[in-house]
Amino acid sequence: MSGQRKALIVASDRYEQDGLRNLLGPAADAAALAQVLDDPQIGDFTVHVVENEPSHVVQAQIEDLFLESQTEDVLLLHFSCHGLKSDSGELFFAAVNTRPNRLGSTAVSADFVQRCMRASRSRSIVVLLDCC
Repeated sequence: MSGQRKALIVASDRYEQDGLRNLLGPAADAAALAQVLDDPQIGDFTVHVVENEPSHVVQAQIEDLFLESQTEDVLLLHFSCHGLKSDSGELFFAAVNTRPNRLGSTAVSADFVQRCMRASRSRSIVVLLDCC
């Protein structure tokens, strides 16, 4: 029996805080990637795009992707956004509501993503980062 192929594309190109400049590519990149991944002759993934949502919405979608999987599922998570590091060197992915001085409560931490991946039953996980 073959598993499902599921992709979550997270694109953030608009930010509420002046400390983060808006980006030009994420929305277009997300649409193009979704089209390729969704094509039955290329990727054959079920694709969900999360665009310009607050961090808590992004985290819920990530958790759903990983925790609702089975062993044979192929999971793909793609981030197109700002990548930020805390003063202690932790990596975070910016969301529309991210405040650079409050990363722990307003951004998606790479540690959160790793925890979700480790909790997943899937043994085939791909993570793509397009973050500056």
